[in-house]
Amino acid sequence: MNPTQLRLELLRFTRGAFPDIDIQVVPWADDPKRLAISFVEPRFSALYPAQRYHCLTHLIPQEFFDEHLTDTIWLELAPGEKPEDLRYPDDELIRDITPDVMKVVANAIEDLDDLMCPASPDVPRAACFGDYRHSRRLFLAKGFEEEDLFDVFHVLMARGGFCDCEILYNAADSSRLKAEYWRARAENREPYDPHERV
Repeated sequence: MNPTQLRLELLRFTRGAFPDIDIQVVPWADDPKRLAISFVEPRFSALYPAQRYHCLTHLIPQEFFDEHLTDTIWLELAPGEKPEDLRYPDDELIRDITPDVMKVVANAIEDLDDLMCPASPDVPRAACFGDYRHSRRLFLAKGFEEEDLFDVFHVLMARGGFCDCEILYNAADSSRLKAEYWRARAENREPYDPHERV
């Protein structure tokens, strides 16, 4: 598949979720035998690099990824952003701080569960927008500094929490939202989908 064809296929996979995404596929400057793919999307400005990659890979069929993308270089950027602007975590540090971070954020995660899966069916649920808009607000209200959130969210991502609802499904040890999901599965019902449908 040539770069033009690859770009068109990637646009086909991603435009439903990211209508304004711009994708460029060119030979990688460091090794022209490999392709560099840049994904530039306005909504990436609110996401960490790992979230951006997570979102994109969930839109691309695994078979297509395995056949055409395993040896490519990816850049997931917001408009005007450069690769050197991106900040990445220290994986060893994230592993070391995970137990303590999870203790410190437990109350905020309970508040997030109350927001997204209220105990009372009469209380409206907050939707998940595929980002951290609710959890960020709750963490800041609990006194976390903006700088703390970099570590907190990378701990949560390491546990599978790439957005507000995934914090409750994957990163939290328990939550009403997770229990509700498995109850629906056990009863052969379609589980509630908290993601906002745009």
